[in-house]
Amino acid sequence: MSAHVPPQRKRRNGQATRERLIQATVQILSREGLGAVSTARVARDAGIVQSGFYAHFASLEDCVVVAAEHIGNRIRETIREGLSLLREHGASDFDLVLDQYRRILAQLEAEWQFVELLLRYFREPTPLGRTLAAFQQSIRDELTHHLMVLLKPLGIPDGGRPEAAYLADLIVNMLLSSVQSLRWEPTLNKELVAYLLTVETLNMGARVFEWMTQQGLWPDPRAG
Repeated sequence: MSAHVPPQRKRRNGQATRERLIQATVQILSREGLGAVSTARVARDAGIVQSGFYAHFASLEDCVVVAAEHIGNRIRETIREGLSLLREHGASDFDLVLDQYRRILAQLEAEWQFVELLLRYFREPTPLGRTLAAFQQSIRDELTHHLMVLLKPLGIPDGGRPEAAYLADLIVNMLLSSVQSLRWEPTLNKELVAYLLTVETLNMGARVFEWMTQQGLWPDPRAG
């Protein structure tokens, strides 16, 4: 007669196995890409038999989607921490902005396979495509909110949201393009990339503000 296993322990064991499957998928995705992911490989790396995979996920795609969410959350948290530091210590501090770009680029480089997935699949109407699109939108929203917080003291109409969202799009595109360039050109100086991103971001913000003020679209903080 087999020993009785309490339901609570079964749930804990089942959750632990599910987490191992997710982490195995995260590792494979991050290092080798989507083509290397299979139920056999994931199950082996998680230390279970292949048939046991389906006790935790209905399909391989379901597991990949959850793994992609985990990777996306790691990247989003890094960006969120950076934006919080900038708001606290000065968003126009060149060295601080440069340091945050260094951090973000380093993580995106480490997660290159995820970035490749994002660039390739985020427009597709699949569970993975929708997950990747939601990640990209969340980064856009984080940056838009950050820029609007900086603009709030100026009393800009609509909080400057349309312009902030557009600038956020430009920053996201610059980041993704930079990671692609670092991938395609392995000898490209990473410090140069971070430096140019910083210069472009700060100059772009200043030039946009200057132009919008000259056009009378935003109030001039020097007036009155």
